[in-house]
Amino acid sequence: MPLTKKEILFCILNGFLIGIANLIPGVSGGTFALILGLYDRLITAITSLNFETIKVSFSLLIGFWKEEVRTNFAKEMKRIDFWFLVFLGIGLLLSVISGAKLIQFLLQNHPEATLALFIGLIIPSLVVPYKLIEKHSFIVWLFLIPGILLTIVPSFFMGENTGSENPIFAFVTGVIAISAMILPGISGSYIMLVLGEYQIVIGKLSTILEPSSILFLAAFGIGCLLGLLIFTHIVKWLFVKYKSHTMTFLLGLILGSFFILWPFKDYANGQAVVGRSGEVKRDIQIATAKNILPKDFTEAQIPLAALVLGLALGMGLNRLESLQEKK
Repeated sequence: MPLTKKEILFCILNGFLIGIANLIPGVSGGTFALILGLYDRLITAITSLNFETIKVSFSLLIGFWKEEVRTNFAKEMKRIDFWFLVFLGIGLLLSVISGAKLIQFLLQNHPEATLALFIGLIIPSLVVPYKLIEKHSFIVWLFLIPGILLTIVPSFFMGENTGSENPIFAFVTGVIAISAMILPGISGSYIMLVLGEYQIVIGKLSTILEPSSILFLAAFGIGCLLGLLIFTHIVKWLFVKYKSHTMTFLLGLILGSFFILWPFKDYANGQAVVGRSGEVKRDIQIATAKNILPKDFTEAQIPLAALVLGLALGMGLNRLESLQEKK
């Protein structure tokens, strides 16, 4: 058995949490991968994929009856941490199937409480990336600043770009969006909004059989794939050479995401981006709305209660991470 039952359960649960994080405006799956202590392992697994993986997999397809071929395939799957990726992917899929509609409902009807819950969930878990910072010099902690700014600054450029239907721009957008998605604290859709491409991609998906849409989406998909392969190697190199600086920067990205998650917003002035089925996407509306202060304490009561609940759940995540370390 490649993984123990306990490890499989952890992978599926963690994948579920990472998938849920992708449904929250301004937050990426990388955020939860980091606070769950999986970020380094996930980056390592992705960067392990290479031509040899394709070669061994193809060999299995055409010669699965040969023991040597099966043995080589098993070794390669162990090298790339295949089962970790599989069960993490199952968790992600489960979150999309079971959690997407629930999160959208909560964001639509109870946005303040939902965002406050996620802030509470993340705060106690910040101890996980903090423990991975090996050096605590003044220079290292300065890397918090660009991380925070990289999350906050794009929000001031929302709606200023109209985007382009040029496949070359679609390719560049794919590279940038997937790179942002890998980073904790930044969602790919958030960056696509800044570039003005989010609505265009949604529109192309609704007319996916048209030649222009096929060309555009193919360029976008190739950009995403290339960005994933290149950027994960960059992140892995940074982990090896400048681990403390990189972890501090990533911690800054997560701290910056609290600006997007601030529960009290002028929701009416957020961008009304229409989805494939014609509905206004509430998560985008929230991510682009301006932060405001609550009118009174009564308005803040429910979000505060949700924040406390999130803090309790966040402590539970810390406990989960500790159990993984002791396995």
